[in-house]
Amino acid sequence: MGEDTEGTVRSEGSSASEWDLVALTPTFMESEHAQYANAIVTALKNPLIRNIALSGNYGVGKSSILQEVSRLKGDEVVELSLSTLAPIEQSDLDDSVPRQATTPTNRIQQEIVKQLLYREEPDNAAGSRFRRIERFNPWRETVLAALVGLVITLIFLIAGWGATIVKTLEPLGEIGLWVYPGVFLVASGAAYLARWLLHGRVHIKQFSAGPAAVTLDEKSVSYFDQYLDEIVYFFETSKHRVVIFEDIDRFNDSHIFETLRSLNTLLNSAPQIENRPVRFIYAIKDSIFDRIGLEQEGRKADTTLVDVTDPAQAETIRANRTKFFDLVIPVVPFITHRSARNLTTQILRGIDHKVSDDLVDLAARFVPDMRLLKNVRNEFVVFRDRIFSGDGEQLKLSETDLFAMMLYKSTHLSDFEVIRLGQSKLDRLYEASRSLVTDNVTRIEREIRVAKHQLARAGNAGNRAQRLGDKLFVQLDIMIRSANLTRYNERYEYAGVVRTADYFSTSAFWKDFVEGDGTSPVIWRNMYHGQVVSITRPDVATALDDTLNVETWKEVDREAINERIAEHQQELEFLRSGDMGDLIKRPEFLVDFEDEELPLTDVAERLLARGLAFELIRAGFIDRNFTLYTSTFHGDRVSPAATNFIIHHVERGRMDEHFKLSGEDVDAVVRERKAHSLGDPALFNIAILDHLLATNSPYAESMVSAIARLEPDARRFVQSYFEAGSQSRELVARLTVASPRTLAYLVSEVDLDDEKRLQLVSNCLESLHDGARPRTDDACKQYLAANYAQLPALTEIELSVAAARRVAQLFKTMAISIPDLRLLSDSARAAFVRQGLYDLTFDNLSSALGGGELSLDVIREKNPQHVYPKVLGELPAYLSAVDGRVPSNASAEQFAVLIAAVHEAAPGSVERFIAAASDDSIVQNIDDVPEETWEALGTNERFTATFANVTKYIAHAGSVDQPLAAVLAGADTISGIDGVEEAAKQELAVTLIGAAPLLRPVLRATLAESLNLKRWVDVSRLPQESGVLFGELRERLVIADDAATWAHLANTDWATKERVLRASPKFAEWATPELVPGDLGQILASSAASDAAKRVIVGQAEAYAPHGGIAGLKQLARLALDFGVAVKYPLIVQFAAARVPADQVLTLLLPYLGNATGEHLHAVLSALGGEYEKLSYVGYQKPKIPNSPAALLLLDQLSTKGHVASFDRTQNPIKVNKRLK
Repeated sequence: MGEDTEGTVRSEGSSASEWDLVALTPTFMESEHAQYANAIVTALKNPLIRNIALSGNYGVGKSSILQEVSRLKGDEVVELSLSTLAPIEQSDLDDSVPRQATTPTNRIQQEIVKQLLYREEPDNAAGSRFRRIERFNPWRETVLAALVGLVITLIFLIAGWGATIVKTLEPLGEIGLWVYPGVFLVASGAAYLARWLLHGRVHIKQFSAGPAAVTLDEKSVSYFDQYLDEIVYFFETSKHRVVIFEDIDRFNDSHIFETLRSLNTLLNSAPQIENRPVRFIYAIKDSIFDRIGLEQEGRKADTTLVDVTDPAQAETIRANRTKFFDLVIPVVPFITHRSARNLTTQILRGIDHKVSDDLVDLAARFVPDMRLLKNVRNEFVVFRDRIFSGDGEQLKLSETDLFAMMLYKSTHLSDFEVIRLGQSKLDRLYEASRSLVTDNVTRIEREIRVAKHQLARAGNAGNRAQRLGDKLFVQLDIMIRSANLTRYNERYEYAGVVRTADYFSTSAFWKDFVEGDGTSPVIWRNMYHGQVVSITRPDVATALDDTLNVETWKEVDREAINERIAEHQQELEFLRSGDMGDLIKRPEFLVDFEDEELPLTDVAERLLARGLAFELIRAGFIDRNFTLYTSTFHGDRVSPAATNFIIHHVERGRMDEHFKLSGEDVDAVVRERKAHSLGDPALFNIAILDHLLATNSPYAESMVSAIARLEPDARRFVQSYFEAGSQSRELVARLTVASPRTLAYLVSEVDLDDEKRLQLVSNCLESLHDGARPRTDDACKQYLAANYAQLPALTEIELSVAAARRVAQLFKTMAISIPDLRLLSDSARAAFVRQGLYDLTFDNLSSALGGGELSLDVIREKNPQHVYPKVLGELPAYLSAVDGRVPSNASAEQFAVLIAAVHEAAPGSVERFIAAASDDSIVQNIDDVPEETWEALGTNERFTATFANVTKYIAHAGSVDQPLAAVLAGADTISGIDGVEEAAKQELAVTLIGAAPLLRPVLRATLAESLNLKRWVDVSRLPQESGVLFGELRERLVIADDAATWAHLANTDWATKERVLRASPKFAEWATPELVPGDLGQILASSAASDAAKRVIVGQAEAYAPHGGIAGLKQLARLALDFGVAVKYPLIVQFAAARVPADQVLTLLLPYLGNATGEHLHAVLSALGGEYEKLSYVGYQKPKIPNSPAALLLLDQLSTKGHVASFDRTQNPIKVNKRLK
């Protein structure tokens, strides 16, 4: 490699000649230009033609024609070219510069004057008042110096100064007349030296060398006026008679042509050059004289043209360009946008190239200029050689794109120059395109996430409620108007409830209307007129053209949403791969440019306008790699994409996460920028991180560490990466290690769809490491608790024991309990079980234990380290979980131990635990469990009713309480009485018998019986109690069959006594009249008393009668007749007074009828009362006596005694006739 003095790198052996550059100078083409040149030469022969205009557009060959004219006319021609005029800044002006000198016309005149005055050698214009700088002429200066020396010598001679010198130097020697030659030589030498030293260093104020400056006096109107004499002198002293003005029309100043024509007229009128006319030839464009051109100059239009709209008439009136020129020769263009393609092809034909024909066609449309096309060709050749060689070869750039950039360079020179600074319009457009990609990718990704959320709610009535509501009211309105009903005082009803109109546009209505049974129509009602319109669900479905079917809605919604997602995915694919040209063609994508939302095509128009550059970009010939075509490249195996990324983004600090790079591109970027730069946000790129993570590059840590800080740029990048990156899982794994904020960021800060968020959170959980302390918040807790069942790390992936433990530990720090362990993988389930992080449900316990029995004793045996302690710690939840499904305790072996453990862990749950235990769960000795649990055990009959247990319990409780009563009721006997002292049993028996009302009487008697008492229980220690108790006690031989027992029951009811009587076979032995007061009649009437006992009592009727009462007397009378026992007459009178049936009294009286006196009979009859009492005295009454044998005997006896007159024995009742006296 070789390097020139300007620092540019050149390939060895490269030279300008190898480039075969085409000169940009005008080229005379015989076929195209000869006629025009000949026409001008011919015109010059006409003495009347002095101003000739060669008109035509730029690039039509005017310069080539005039060059040929100059060649043909030789020395007669002077060519003046005014390519550019630098503008005069107002700040550069001072009072010494007249204001009129700054007008365009005068500035053009100034340049013309300068160029004319410098055309002639100074020697040929000796009369000019300007002394221009010329090179030092030794011969001329020698002669001039000799003349000066001669003059000075003569002065010395005449003045006698020579003699003075001789006299002064006399001491040195005799000089004599040689003094004058010496003076001559010294003077001449001094003059020569002075001329040599001062040559070019003395200037005339009004005229400066180099870029000559011609000044304008205050009083002069124009430069032509002020320097007219110089101009005339120029043509007078020179051979030039033809002046060619080129490029004078570039300044769009038509006024200059007026001044030039005036100058030409003055020149040709000057007597000095009268016989040799001066001719002016102008190369111009026609448009400089049109009305628009004049307006652009700010010149006032002719007042006669104001009302003229026809351009042809206006041209005629204005006496346009024809008034300036004697001859106008138009040049017909031979190169247009149609023919430029062929010319461009011809220009490029001389070099080996691969430029696309499409680009050539496009260029031809906008660059119909031969010089420009040649220049583009030359620049293409040079740039291709410099850029495509050396290190640039590895870029594999496109010649077509390079040619496009050369077209851009030739048409946008200033903008091309600042591309290297990143400040060009192309850079701005590129930045806008990348912003468009970033903004729209972000927007579309967000819309995709929203769409995926909507998929979960597909078919929701709320999504279409408003639309359906509006259509429903349209249909109702049609029905109301069709029926010609009145709309005021109206209301709406649904499901029997008055509703507002807005209600029918709510999701609640449509959900109920669609999913209900369809029996409730929508009703419109006019309350005043009684008008009603009703529309049912089938009617609504038909009218609204909607199935009103949720499943159909879901299917339709899903199809529409999936189509929308697919469209968005296609848009994302386009945006991520689209270049500027592609994006310009998609106006639906907008970008924020200068505070406006614009499509990229509008941005391009604002920056470049619609023209060549715009079309080059739109066609894709200028793309994102445009910077690579502006300078040579020096790098180490860097691709175009990588280079472009480095130039546009890395070096300028502009992050572009969506810039597409291949794996080789990434390697090149890393190699070029070094690994330590990967932490720079400008290098945050999806393709870069994808490649680094996919290849497990050690350089990835630099970028991940920077991303882990989660600064704004990093957050933006991560958001994009999770949407488009292929290594999200690996990134999350590394971020989890690098940053404790990763989990919280994934859960609540980054915007993701549900599925992606679940996957990434799962990856984060998988990547937890020992010692990690993830920062979590309520949002994390709520998310993990709600979505644990959908996290693959917990449900699908079999984590290592350590990884599962770390996940479980994280859940533990957040106090998250798993509702359903069945959903977890085996490894996760084991870890969560060890940590106790699950709800105590039946299914969870079954999963935790691997199935089987879930009783607490079984749990204690199966998993005493993890599950059993958790159950003890959450007994209420455990008991609720197993309630009704399995017993809380299965067997009796460990029951007492578990009761003690439960009492210690959760005293309030003891009773529930005991109640839920199996039937086999019985405590044999209540001393084995805390006393506080005895009541619960008793309530649930969970200890045996042994003598020891019962007595201990009573001692603890103070009496028989309900819990003990339950145990006793369930046992029905007291066991374990062997060896128990009789006194202790007696005490317990008394206690049990007295445990009313908690124990049933029969149970008390049974329990007392089960004690196998050796002695009767002392009834005096027992409470008096009506009912079956004492009867049961007597039957079970608990109490004695004696008078004491009967006396103890004195205040009880008869039923109680009767039961005892039935169980007292010795009643007759101990019964006395004093024991049975008030009960005699019931005793004698009851079957409980034996006949023997009754006979004893009847035999002692006179003793019992005073204590038996009426009931007793009646029973005594009945039993006396039954047993055939004669009773004494006084007792019979008592019987009659006690209203013993008359038949029984009369029967008992029979033994005494024969001996009875009238008074005795009257006493009995009076006591009997009624009809019988009437028989006790005489009178007219005729008593009616029931016919019976005893009655007949009584009447016979009364008749015998004269108390009865007569009676009919056959009557019933017998009508008795008494004696009257």
